[in-house]
This record gives sequence, structure tokens and C-alpha cells, in this order.
Amino acid sequence: MNMNRLFTCLCLSLLFNLAQAQLPIPEYQKGKAILSGTIANYHPNDNLIFKIGAPNIVMGTAETLYPTVESDGNFTINIPLYHHTQVRMMIGNADLVILLSPEKETNVAINLSNPPGKQFVFSGQYATINNEWCQPELITKIPPVYSDGDLLDSIVGISANEFKKRCINQYKRYVTHNNAQLQFSEDTRTLANLSCAFDCLENLQATHYCLQTAYQKKENITREQAFAAFLDVYLPDDFHNYLKDFPVNHPLALYCYNYRNVVMDLYDTHKDPLAYEKNLLKNAPLTKEEQTLIHQYETAFKAGISFQQESELMALSAKYFKENDLFRWESFSKAKERLSNIIQDSTSLIVDYIRAIYMRSSFYNLQPLTPRQELMASEITNPIFLGIIQDMNRQMQPRQKTITKKFTICEAPQVPEKELLTALIAHHKGKVQFIDFWATWCGGCRQIIKEYEPLKKEIGEDKVAFIYLTGPSSIKKTWDILIQDIAGEHYWLNKEQWGYLWNHFQMTGLPMYLIIDKKGNIAKQFTHVTAKELKELLELEVNR
Repeated sequence: MNMNRLFTCLCLSLLFNLAQAQLPIPEYQKGKAILSGTIANYHPNDNLIFKIGAPNIVMGTAETLYPTVESDGNFTINIPLYHHTQVRMMIGNADLVILLSPEKETNVAINLSNPPGKQFVFSGQYATINNEWCQPELITKIPPVYSDGDLLDSIVGISANEFKKRCINQYKRYVTHNNAQLQFSEDTRTLANLSCAFDCLENLQATHYCLQTAYQKKENITREQAFAAFLDVYLPDDFHNYLKDFPVNHPLALYCYNYRNVVMDLYDTHKDPLAYEKNLLKNAPLTKEEQTLIHQYETAFKAGISFQQESELMALSAKYFKENDLFRWESFSKAKERLSNIIQDSTSLIVDYIRAIYMRSSFYNLQPLTPRQELMASEITNPIFLGIIQDMNRQMQPRQKTITKKFTICEAPQVPEKELLTALIAHHKGKVQFIDFWATWCGGCRQIIKEYEPLKKEIGEDKVAFIYLTGPSSIKKTWDILIQDIAGEHYWLNKEQWGYLWNHFQMTGLPMYLIIDKKGNIAKQFTHVTAKELKELLELEVNR
């Protein structure tokens, strides 16, 4: 049986499952799902990590929520959703997804000391699916290849088509396995197979990066050297034709937490990693200094050398918003056309998703849709995407906001760049300080700020000073809005100040953090720790 025929059989199997299933096609329904439960053997002093990821499919992100657990182990949390969908729950070492419904309650009894398959017992809405999802006999996920060292070793030197074949064969095996698990409902098996399909698509879209990372690992070279080595390596023109055989337009697809994996990039087989810089050189009214900066970056990239002025380069994106907007419009328009040609349907779910993703840049920067975005949004037919976009766009309209956090905008000390950090630290000498280097465009920065926020009350802002530094790559209007929800002191540094600190600490990305002891010395520099670990580090310095 050839690959296309086998794929057809798999898709027919999924459709057959749909015909037998009870799940309706998901619809837009903004509301709050209720998740309640009890944690067995719960002890408040254990500092159990417990958080919920509530997804926004348009943004491709999940809002992190922290359930409040009572001393007896009981908890109830309202989870904002736009439609019936899976949410992610992480508790202790367990990491799973749960299907929830707006305005409905799901209850779970948790006992982490039980073996897999018996740690969670659900009742209420979608109890059957959620209970079956936790069983070890069901395969619900395919891990990313690029983060698995052994898998990377196994793909060194193979072609893109061979990598694709391996990914697809793995997916087919998992679907065959799941379809044989007749002890589970059709609904559960259908969603498990869809979840595996979308994880497989993440790996397929990352083909170039996976092969590049495998080469980097084998040759023991830097990331920059690997990028340079693969600069002229492209995927075959028809590489992404596999899409027409995947369930990307399945009626139940949006139930899945990981549907966002369906579009991780724009399906360009000849992607140019320097395309944005070339666009600026061609269309933006750059200064001579900025032109030189871009040419220096291109030279460094092609040579596989780390570029020390990356923070200045990122600032150009904020400065030349108009040119950036046009570049994104052209990129997404081409992606929409590519996918429409592969799928042979310009109104399909995945093409609508490409259109929806185009809205992210405005929403991420807390701005209403641009005229170009409104034009593309008018082409969307999926009611869930439309509902979310309309709701978020209303929220972005100018309005009076109630300030709930104590934040302070501070002027950077007027000292030479090399003395800046010392001057900043001197403001709170004798007190422990937490310094956060972040940017408005950095999703990880913003997410971790939310995760660390409760520590300010737990430890006390009278004991630790929380200081936030950003530079000109952040969008000023966005920064002005975001900091209203971040208690602490905020500094907007100029190009020279930010550039000096970037190079001084040899930063290659954001976020980056410093803990300053009471004597004004750097006690620790790091890029990420959990909220629990940060609390321990800060308390250690407070108690010295």
C-alpha cells in the first residue's frame, strides 16, 4: 500500500470516528469553565507546583493560572475560554491536557502517589474523555525531535524527505495503535489521533531546523556556525504537500490544545533567514549607521559569528513599524496562497488560521487591528477565530483602565554606561534586589513576569526591590500599558545604555535576571528558574 493510499485510509478512519462520536463541532462560546477538585495527601508547606494553561488559539499562547489550594487539598478555579477546548494542567511532575467547556464544571480527584492512569479521576463534563486520556495505553503526543538528543543523533546527514518519511511513519504507527484500543471511546481515540497529527506537523515544519541542530550537535559547533552551514540548504519545492493528507481541517480539530502546532511557520520551502533585514535595506529610510549595522549583521550571520549588536538590530523592528507591517502582509499573503494551493480550498480551517495568526502582532502589542489586518480578517469564515478576533479587538480600543499595581517609572541615572548598573543598584543598597532584563516583544519575558508576580506579596516588597529594565527594541506604547500590571520600578534605557549592558553580560537573548545581595554585589545571574526556586534564592539573600 503506497503512502498516499495509506494516508487516505487514516483520514477515512478519523472521519469514521467522527460519525460514531458524540462530540459536536466546537463553536464560539466565551465563558468560564469551572475546574474543581481535591488533592490527596496535600500539605501546604510542600510548595507543590500547580498551574493551568488556558489557551488562546488565535494568539497561539496560553494564559497561566494558579489555582488556590485550601489546607484540606480542595480547590476551585474559573478558567476563561472562548470555546470548548483542552487546557493544560501541570501539577507536581504530571503534565496533561483536560477537555473543558465554558460555563460547565469538571471535577478531578488527584493522587500523585498513584501509578500512571490512576493519578486523576474525573467527573462532570467530559469525564469519560478526560479519564481515558490519562491511560498509558493511549498515545496522545509526539515529542519534538529538536529537543531529543538521541533522535538528533539518529537523523544526522539524512535528507529532508527521509526525515519527513520517518515522522509520518511514526504518526501512522501511533494512529494504528490508538485505533486498536477499543476499550476507549471513539471521541477519545479521535482526539488522541488528532493530537498526534498536530505534534507530527510541528516536527515536519521544523525539518530544516532539526537537521541543522543534528549537524550542530554532531560537529560540536555553535548555533551561529550551524545556521551559516545551512544557509543555502532548502526543502524540496513540493515538501509540504503532505498537508493535504493530514486532518488539519477536521471538524473537531479545535478541541485540541495543540492545534496551534498546525502553523508554526509559513510553509516556505525556500525561507531566507535574512529576508527581514533585506526588506529593511530595500524599503526603510535607514540612516547610514543603520545600513552599516544590517550589513555587519549579514556578514556575521553568513560567517557563523555571534553578532554583538543584536539588541540594536532588534530596535529597528520597533522603529520601522510601517515597513515591518508591509513585510508581514506580503509574507502572510504568500503563505495563504501556498496553503490554498496545497489544500485546494481557500476557506479551509488551516487557511483561516493563517489569516487569524496575522492578527497577532497588533494584539500582542495591545493595539487595535490595522487596516490590512481588518482586510484579511474579513476573509475569515471560522466562527471561533472570528469571535476571538472581534472580542480581542474590542478590548484593544482606547479606554480608561483602573490601575491595580504599584509601579514606578524611573529615569535612568545620568552616568557613563559602564557605571549605570552600579548607580541603579545604589538606589537600594542594603536591600536585596531582583533585576529583570526584558522586552515587550519577548513572550517568554512576559509570561515569566506573571509567574513571578505572586512572589512580591509572599516575600514582601519591603524586603526585595523588583527592578525592570528594557531597551529601545520594545515598543514604547506597549511598554506604557504593560508596566501598569507589573509592580516595581521600571527603566526605559537608551540604545547606548542597553547596548552596554547587553554586551557586558554577554546576553544572546531575553529574559535575563540578576539577584543583587544587600552589599550591592551580583549574587546570581540566570535566564530562568521556577517561581519556587526564585523564592528560595531571594529568601536566602534576605536572611543572610
